[in-house]
Amino acid sequence: MQSGHTDPGATGPADEPLADRKGYPVHSVIGIINTDDEAARTVEALTGGGFLDSEIHVAAGRPAADAMHARTGRTGLANLAIRIAERLGIADDEMEVKAHYEQALRDGRFVLFVEAPTDARKDRAAQILREHGAHSVNYMGRFAREGLVPPQAPESRA
Repeated sequence: MQSGHTDPGATGPADEPLADRKGYPVHSVIGIINTDDEAARTVEALTGGGFLDSEIHVAAGRPAADAMHARTGRTGLANLAIRIAERLGIADDEMEVKAHYEQALRDGRFVLFVEAPTDARKDRAAQILREHGAHSVNYMGRFAREGLVPPQAPESRA
């Protein structure tokens, strides 16, 4: 991808590694893009659609997958509860979604995070991602996840 939005270590604004960003991507629209070219076109459409470079983050590669795997995205008691549940083999929706994004990174796809603090920004980000072939698009609210575009069927992956 030609944009400064991605590298194998998955960076965000000002080359800030996503692994160093605050955990849970609250008020963000997140989706999977299959190819480097599609990711570049999507980032271009997002910036052309009114999003700032600092609001768009693209994760790519094994280092990003490893960083995602290493964190629950939560802090304090929520982090502890998630870690205990993981050790006990108890799955929850949030961790399953996180694992889906992590696997996409391991499979060579791209995960785009778009900060969207209002309903209008959420809708606009989702529209642009959808128009550019994103799948598994979710809005991560403070207390709940909202599915916006379903996962891609396994047989249709390239």
